[in-house]
Amino acid sequence: PCVSGGLPKPANITFLSINMKNVLQWNQPEDLQGVKVTYTVQYFIYGQKKWLNKSECRNISRTYCDLSAETSDYEHQYYAKVKAMWGTECSKWAESGRFYPFLETQIGPPEVALKVGDKSISVVLTAPEKWKRNPEDIPISMQQIYSNLKYNVSVSNTKSNRTVSLQWNGSYIHVLLCS
Repeated sequence: PCVSGGLPKPANITFLSINMKNVLQWNQPEDLQGVKVTYTVQYFIYGQKKWLNKSECRNISRTYCDLSAETSDYEHQYYAKVKAMWGTECSKWAESGRFYPFLETQIGPPEVALKVGDKSISVVLTAPEKWKRNPEDIPISMQQIYSNLKYNVSVSNTKSNRTVSLQWNGSYIHVLLCS
């Protein structure tokens, strides 16, 4: 229970998403720098009828809220909103734009392992895993979600001053660099 509109709204409400770990972040209202403001977050699943609460993001002092579990169905689209509170005053809700994890997540770099032979090198790339709710959950590779995922790989031989560039699409790469 607070007087709505008494404070300026939080600004720049956006999702930062890497490998489907979806974190809502925002800026403290400029007029309130140095003031101990708290925030409450709600989220909305596009096509549903009501805004939902996340209890861990109620009356918090930080300017982010991890909504990965709530937005884990990457084929749905979402909205989120944030309200600033100080004493008995609060801002109006500040809303994010529509967030579509499937199109908006950033895919992290692959894991790289090298196996060196006498005159060859094997480059083993492993696509990153999708964020998972529980460590016990079966890992899902981002390669499974994005079947057309490709990485550009360049391997240089400094002795022969030769570089080989390849495109990796989920299979094993074996490079023969003769010196």
